[in-house]
Amino acid sequence: MKRAGGIYLMLLLVILAVQKTQDGLAPELLWMCHVTSTMLALGLVANAAPLIVTGLLCQGAIALPAYVLHVAAGGHTSPASFLLHASAPVLGALAWRGKRIPAAVPWVALAIYQLLVALSQACTPDSMNVNLAFRPWDPLAGLLPSGWPIRALNLVLMLAQLHAARWLWNRAMRTTAS
Repeated sequence: MKRAGGIYLMLLLVILAVQKTQDGLAPELLWMCHVTSTMLALGLVANAAPLIVTGLLCQGAIALPAYVLHVAAGGHTSPASFLLHASAPVLGALAWRGKRIPAAVPWVALAIYQLLVALSQACTPDSMNVNLAFRPWDPLAGLLPSGWPIRALNLVLMLAQLHAARWLWNRAMRTTAS
């Protein structure tokens, strides 16, 4: 089941990569959601617990909520992107069911995001604003300042989401175990 789920995610990622490349949007493949979907897919295929749990937490706490906001605000999407964002958290949760998320995982996820911001700044055009590396999210750009204050706020909010999702998951695991 895990391996099949990983292969399914990889196929969706390949389809998405082809679509984005054809549309001139290949730099968007550096979005945290795509990178952590890849981590999760590889983790499922190789049965690598660190990749599975980190991918699960990133997908459930950050990627899916961000995707929903993106689409609700009128952002572009595709069937492959929808299926990837909808199925990655489910497949991760099925693979990790019954296990607790370790305390270090939110910090690892935050470090991955910071690395992706640096890569986005170096490798993507600022017009794409991949991983919010250049400015606040476009619908809020007029309301929030650019620069380090918004980056700090973004990190604090992301860390809060990651810890809250970990707490909820672990609480649910404690409840189902008894």
